[in-house]
Amino acid sequence: MQSVLSQDFPGIEYVIVDGGSTDGTLDILRAHQDRIGLWVSAADGGISDAFNKGIALSRGDIIGLLNSDDWYEPGAVRAVVAEMQRTGADIACGRLQHWDGDRRTYQASSDPAQLARGMTVGHPTVFVRHASYRRFGPFRLDFRLAMDYEWLLRAKLAGASFVVVDRCLAHMQGGGVGDKRWRNSQREVAGARALHVRGADNALAYNVFIARRIVVGYVRRLLDACGLGVLRRAYHRWLAPVKVTANRDDGAR
Repeated sequence: MQSVLSQDFPGIEYVIVDGGSTDGTLDILRAHQDRIGLWVSAADGGISDAFNKGIALSRGDIIGLLNSDDWYEPGAVRAVVAEMQRTGADIACGRLQHWDGDRRTYQASSDPAQLARGMTVGHPTVFVRHASYRRFGPFRLDFRLAMDYEWLLRAKLAGASFVVVDRCLAHMQGGGVGDKRWRNSQREVAGARALHVRGADNALAYNVFIARRIVVGYVRRLLDACGLGVLRRAYHRWLAPVKVTANRDDGAR
């Protein structure tokens, strides 16, 4: 919340969609409600449903979606709006800083040109024109984990224009639902590719993609467990479609 409320861009409408929390979240929302445009708290049908609710309630021209435990870099909104106004792009994205607790891990680029290969855009950095959600449709409720990838891929292949803002826009804490259920997430990524990417809709391509992503995931975790995370970071810096733009920084948040 503080990362949104402290942005230096005027006229931000802050909409919060809560899934019926009972952990004290509502007390925090009430304490700050004079600075929140609108908040709702009710059971929903999952992340996609919550995203769609927030978009439907928003009145602004440009929408950013920020999940629990993620936060914006200072000045992110101003930088994004300036680039979208300059270029007329439908969608903006940028670099995403990853965290493990109070420690930075790595900062990764966004590359929408390679979305057909996988999730090459950091979704917390994404800002979309409201009109683009009407043009390309809402998030699909049958995608429970990779709904952001399916929507971005769908929009990209339908002609959406992207601009990459050359700076860190957002921060993401590890340990979210996508990390905890990463194998299921990769199956949904494969399912999105089968829907939208030519040649990815047959059983062989689908299963090869899943197998490759699961092997990469296990190798990454093994390297980290053995203290060889430097090899993983070297891969991201030089070989991966999404590049690491900064290595581990053990400075606290």
